[in-house]
Amino acid sequence: MAIGLDLLPTTPVQDLTIDEVARRAGISRSLLFHYFASKREYYTAVTTAAAELLRAEVLPPPGTPLVGQLPGMLDRFVGWVETYRESYVAFVRGAAGGDPWVADVYEQTREQLVEVALAAVPLTDGPRQRQLVRAWFAFTEDLVAQWTREPTMTRGELLALLDDVLTRLPRAEG
Repeated sequence: MAIGLDLLPTTPVQDLTIDEVARRAGISRSLLFHYFASKREYYTAVTTAAAELLRAEVLPPPGTPLVGQLPGMLDRFVGWVETYRESYVAFVRGAAGGDPWVADVYEQTREQLVEVALAAVPLTDGPRQRQLVRAWFAFTEDLVAQWTREPTMTRGELLALLDDVLTRLPRAEG
């Protein structure tokens, strides 16, 4: 799995080849399949490990005051996508494309990030509010992915825009 994680900054998980992973590990393909029953099982393990690293890096550390949680999380999220852009975009597209092994991991990760955003804005908790914050997060993912490819504003302007859009959501509660 460590080799898969090492390759993720430059290679989306779906593009990892078992032959390349085995070669880099100095083992045979069949030995790799001794530990992972299928290529999909290996991809799921690497995707899960990458999502755990993302959550550990992006989610606010325990004890962070509520007021500082969202700005810090957004800044770390932008940094994560800057570093792992291709892999992150493949992760999001794989989840949207209906790959259940990616979608489950993605949903768990996204929900933890949405929880931080929900706690940061004065929205009453409920299905509509969660829907609004999930939509904001989809906007955030798309804008950050585009921005890392073609920055049209400074990082500070990007972070301010994301925060501004989220803080306007209570007006949409109507």
